[in-house]
Amino acid sequence: MRQSIHIVRTLALLAASCTIAIAGVPAGDTEPYTRVTELDNGEVVLEMCERAFVPANGEGPRIHLVSAIHIADQSFYDQMQRVLETYDSVLFEGVKPAGLDAIGQELNDIEKMMATTKRLELLLDIADGFYEKNGRLPEDLSDMIEHSDPRVAGVITSIRNDGWGNAIGTTISKSIKNKEITKHTIGFSSYGADGEPGGYELEADIIRTSKSYLPSDKKSKAAPAGIQSQMADALHVSFQLDEMDMAGKGWINADIDIETLQSQLAEQGEDNAMILKLLEGNSFQAKVIGFVLKFIERSPALSTMMKLAMMDMLALAESSDMMAQMDAMQDVILHGRNDIVIDYLKAELKDNPNAKDIAIFYGAAHMPGIEETLVNEMGYTPESDTWAPAMRVNVADTGMSERQINMMRKMIKDSIENQF
Repeated sequence: MRQSIHIVRTLALLAASCTIAIAGVPAGDTEPYTRVTELDNGEVVLEMCERAFVPANGEGPRIHLVSAIHIADQSFYDQMQRVLETYDSVLFEGVKPAGLDAIGQELNDIEKMMATTKRLELLLDIADGFYEKNGRLPEDLSDMIEHSDPRVAGVITSIRNDGWGNAIGTTISKSIKNKEITKHTIGFSSYGADGEPGGYELEADIIRTSKSYLPSDKKSKAAPAGIQSQMADALHVSFQLDEMDMAGKGWINADIDIETLQSQLAEQGEDNAMILKLLEGNSFQAKVIGFVLKFIERSPALSTMMKLAMMDMLALAESSDMMAQMDAMQDVILHGRNDIVIDYLKAELKDNPNAKDIAIFYGAAHMPGIEETLVNEMGYTPESDTWAPAMRVNVADTGMSERQINMMRKMIKDSIENQF
């Protein structure tokens, strides 16, 4: 019993420190965007709020702030998919790779050159993933699109042109010995500002070429799953990116890119940048945590307890000072990204004047700040709340008595409060 509680409490503290990546910790004076409800049948339910706002002057679309959580029961993602697809636009959370943003034609040639370079490097990263999946490099962009999953294919399609609107070229180089490929590279290129081969300075070709791939590379091990995915497995729930299709028309990745986020976190100190390494699953700490999560996954009782602890932690965080103790991270991960999604919202209001419903699908941590901007700066007023169940636990499945469950939940809450 004590060992089980110790494991669950430890993982609850881990989850608390990574909350901003899993669901988010709201702060401020707004009504909550998460809550835990205890039912008479013994179930405990974590619910996420969708809050609708209407323009006070009656002119403009309804804005829906839809609270996201990155690990939840599959039924939650099924419901969110159905709901969100009824709206004209969905601005969703998701730190994206550098090079994915649209390249505005108002940019000067230097800015277009830099953006194009990032785009070529992103294509190399995608080609590397293509090799891992298919055991070969793609022949060109069309081959990449045809043999990638819809989400990746959508990304490739959106970045097929350079900053000047010209098609990005593909170059394949193969070394063959005794009819066997011994080395294989792929390159992506832009002709630069003048759209012609050769040239100097801004008119020079921009070329990025991959490493040399060898036949033995086919046996390379896949990258470890991220902490969020491993946490989902441990709790026997689903991971948002595995369950939701966010590549459809009207879905807009309204978030920061990874290079900018890494740079901003590094400026705040190495400790803040470490959270990205933890979430990716490559660091030593992530591997240790992953080992413990595997242990949790194999025990139905521990998994249920951990799920209950997670739900309590998310609800508790709304009324705690957790984020107040994480000021540097709050500035970057909350406020900075809130500014980004608001910019996307204003652009969507301008570009899609006939829209009737626009959703912002972001972690609950972001919602109070976004709500404040909607109400105080953009002239919106709250209209209604709708709650959706994200995770359910029947406490009987823990194998513990009601008294033991209450003790465990109190210990976890005390631990979180003392930690922050």
